[in-house]
Amino acid sequence: MKVVVVGGNAAGMSFAAKYKRNQPSDEIVVIEKRDYISFGGCGLPYFAAGMFDDTKRMISRTPEQAIKSGLDVRVNTEVVAVDRASRQVTVSHQNQESTMDYDMLIIATGARPMVPLFGEYNPEHVYTLTSQEDGLAVKKAFEDTSKQRVCVIGGGFIGLEVFDAAHLLSKDVTIIEREQHVMSRQFSPEMIKVVESAIRESGAELKTGCSVSAIRDAKSGGYLVETDNGTVEADVVILSLGFKPNTEMFDLPKAANGALLVDEFGATEDAHIFAVGDCAVVHHMALGQSIYVPLATTANKQARMMADKLAGKDTHMTGFLGSSCLKVLDYELACTGVSELLAQEHGLEVKVSTISDKNQTDYYPGQEDIKVKLVYHPETKVLLGGEIVGKKGAVGRINALAVAITAKLTTQQLGYMDFCYAPPFARTWDALNVAGNVAK
Repeated sequence: MKVVVVGGNAAGMSFAAKYKRNQPSDEIVVIEKRDYISFGGCGLPYFAAGMFDDTKRMISRTPEQAIKSGLDVRVNTEVVAVDRASRQVTVSHQNQESTMDYDMLIIATGARPMVPLFGEYNPEHVYTLTSQEDGLAVKKAFEDTSKQRVCVIGGGFIGLEVFDAAHLLSKDVTIIEREQHVMSRQFSPEMIKVVESAIRESGAELKTGCSVSAIRDAKSGGYLVETDNGTVEADVVILSLGFKPNTEMFDLPKAANGALLVDEFGATEDAHIFAVGDCAVVHHMALGQSIYVPLATTANKQARMMADKLAGKDTHMTGFLGSSCLKVLDYELACTGVSELLAQEHGLEVKVSTISDKNQTDYYPGQEDIKVKLVYHPETKVLLGGEIVGKKGAVGRINALAVAITAKLTTQQLGYMDFCYAPPFARTWDALNVAGNVAK
């Protein structure tokens, strides 16, 4: 059996490594167009902030290590065509093309940051932040004390993490978000407002409900970012506007955004082709449908599950919840499962309940507000999703909620869940208990 894996980042390498351990006699070829593999881009904002200086700390495995484990890894090589009828791929290396047969093709091409046409400008200090090259360039720009004005276009995960990094470096930051609220797909307006207030109170300018029309070079240096709510002057511009799946070369069924359509095990309509990672949809277990969830954790777990499934092993994975978290200033934000917005988009009838509580006792130093929102089935009260926003202890609680949703527990069961208690960590009725008991 010859397996060709297109893409050597999180999904591709997770699949290749696990499948090789399962089937050591099979030939596994990994094609990667860059000169490195297994790069953890989630660390880039912290690298740019100067929290560490060695990009190798974001690489879990080198090509040499992968080759030593028995994989045939070919870097600086790109798949340029796929012939499904003959089960061949055409690859290009150093401007030389050749063909390669496959018995099984694994598409793990990921996604690229979207870069809209904002007009003509000098691109030198306009960046995205997804690759090692991006990280080195942004870090260098942030280290330049003459470049104090940073404009972040897009208030999603990367945009807010870049804001956090720039704020840590005492930069003057402006965030521009087209929607009425940042993180609008992950968090409800009533949950995110406290974070938006904190951003503004930090001295940053946050423009929500604001669209960028153009980026122009300023005569005095830097850029003029033109919006429908004024012009922003900046020395550095970070584009954080979402991702586009790298699937153009594959003639297979796709979602509206270009993500390859696959079943819960990663299979496409072609019995010899599978897809995994940010280039494909995944099955959302609480929603009961396949959607696009471009997360590193999802890519790694789906790839490992596929490697077991295709090697004939039992797998117990039934889907994903899109569990996510991030830090903004002193706030922890976390969500999992079905949001109220996602339910509305897919015609799923739900009930919601939001509570404000405390993260711990008042007599132990460090008590903070914490908000919990639950989404649940209106009749059975089975938990479907949730959001948690607070400071100390918020993110940790989302993991308990993810387990509860996976186990199909009800709000009443959550209300009586036997969570641990000690004054530094919770109150006798944990915030999740309170949320479950309040939900009707």
